Amino acid sequence: RPAEPYVVPLLAAALDETASSSGSVREASDDTAVAIVSSCHPLAISTLIVPILFEALQSPEWRVKACALERLTQCAETSPDRISALLPEIIPKVTPQVWDTKPQVTRAASASILACCQTNVNPDIKPAIPAIRNAIVKPTETMKAVDELKATTFVSPVDASTLSILCPILSRGLKEKQALSKRSCCVVIENMSRLVETPDAVAPFGPLLVPELKKVAENVAFEDIRDVALSALKALTKALGHSSVDEAIKSVMAEEAKAAEEEQARIERAREEERQRAEELARKELAERKQWKEAMEAQRLLDKLALEEEAKAKHEDIIKKDKEKRSVKGKGGKCQGCGLKKCKKTCLFYSG
Repeated sequence: RPAEPYVVPLLAAALDETASSSGSVREASDDTAVAIVSSCHPLAISTLIVPILFEALQSPEWRVKACALERLTQCAETSPDRISALLPEIIPKVTPQVWDTKPQVTRAASASILACCQTNVNPDIKPAIPAIRNAIVKPTETMKAVDELKATTFVSPVDASTLSILCPILSRGLKEKQALSKRSCCVVIENMSRLVETPDAVAPFGPLLVPELKKVAENVAFEDIRDVALSALKALTKALGHSSVDEAIKSVMAEEAKAAEEEQARIERAREEERQRAEELARKELAERKQWKEAMEAQRLLDKLALEEEAKAKHEDIIKKDKEKRSVKGKGGKCQGCGLKKCKKTCLFYSG
């Protein structure tokens, strides 16, 4: 594939052109994007293709987002191993597109989530993936997915890819009003946590589950459900690599505080950049106003000089005409009496 290094970076331009006002251009750009994704090496999926698709999801044009989601589905079909490893990044990026105002984007996002989730290699959750997709698309179906997971026997190791599919649904289920729904989520979390491969795999999802489990363990009225929540919290704490629940909670709080500080720093940077842009815009506007005033003043002076020149020319023309009236010579320099340039003595205007 000698052309691949030159063609793959053009995917961003092809995606942008899918929002063209010309139908033929949209069709050609869509075909181009399909061809680029089909021809790329699997190693380019995670390093080039997916970041470009994520960037396209931020576009205000719905056709660009729909095409990017369709290409993500294509990547899931052609390189499932690469997409499976990227699920912790893909799920948070694609899920908000489910609630887009355009039905074309919503359908593309739903299909993309299903295709990406099906790349997961854990055989225990394979039968529940359609229900999980439905729960992501329709939050009212969360408990249907949780019930299917509750009936699942976890025997395979649980990696970060599997956790990225399950944890958002379980976190939402822990917020349900019914106590039995909370209990079902706690059972799934406990079973899942016992098979987590490494603490690093579950660490990104600790802030999502630990606070909600703690609320259930402390606030639910039924002792049986509180015990199940505490057991799930202990299993999750062990999976996170902490010796006690308090330590896990402190760690999660520290991570949340760190995340809040980073977010605050990001907001401050954004505000500073916005302030600098505003100052730069004000400077440019001030400079443009100054140039405009200088140009208007220069034009006023030019107009004044032109009027003065015109008045001077009119004055000179009047004097010239007056002299011509007073002169005895015509325009050719000949005497108006005798018709000669040098008058004869007999001419009335002879001056000697």
